Amino acid sequence: MSESSTTKEWLTIPILPCASVVEALDFWTMLGYTITYKQTRPYQYGVVERGGSALHFGYMKGLDKHSNSYTGCLVIVQDAAAVYKEFASRFKEYNGKVPNTGIPRISRMKPGATRFTLTDVSGNAVIFVSHGERDQEEWEEANKTDQSRMMKALAIAKRFRDYKNDDTMAAQTLDVALKHRDGESPLEVAEVLLMRIELAAAMNDEKGATECNTILQQLGLTDDELLLINKRNRTI
Repeated sequence: MSESSTTKEWLTIPILPCASVVEALDFWTMLGYTITYKQTRPYQYGVVERGGSALHFGYMKGLDKHSNSYTGCLVIVQDAAAVYKEFASRFKEYNGKVPNTGIPRISRMKPGATRFTLTDVSGNAVIFVSHGERDQEEWEEANKTDQSRMMKALAIAKRFRDYKNDDTMAAQTLDVALKHRDGESPLEVAEVLLMRIELAAAMNDEKGATECNTILQQLGLTDDELLLINKRNRTI
């Protein structure tokens, strides 16, 4: 092909399915987007824009939003954490809470994370990612060989939780590591436990949370040490 790969003469616009264009547009305007196109007849189609980026929606008859786990897109932003905080604030303002489960929902974002997933009212998974190299660096953290068992488990679990939205596999990864915690750094074990407790809460696993809290109390960490670790593991 003789044309330069950097020449943008063609424009590709993916169309996300929705159960109702009106519902989809209302949802995204709640999050600060602006409607730039809306059509309900002879067929439903709509567009919202923000920050120079557009999301297109087309009505799909019979769409089951609860089983729609195969459509979505990436939105590259300057600061995903800032966007997350704004979206969380808007959810609280309009819905009274930040939904981490169900439809719609927004994934939990931790300090230092570079992405989060917003699942809209039609089940589309829109992933907001910070521009730059940090997102890839976070992903590659799990590939490093020069780290302890606990830190390795944390990195792998974060990959499951933050990149794949798979809390179950993240929890299983930490459970395996905790079985081999003898001789490991108490601070690192505590980090694993706190992440496991957070996952247990997200999965309504009261038994798992209780067991981890019991182990955490047995580590003998100071209040300052626990406070520091909690700050690193809190949701933004």
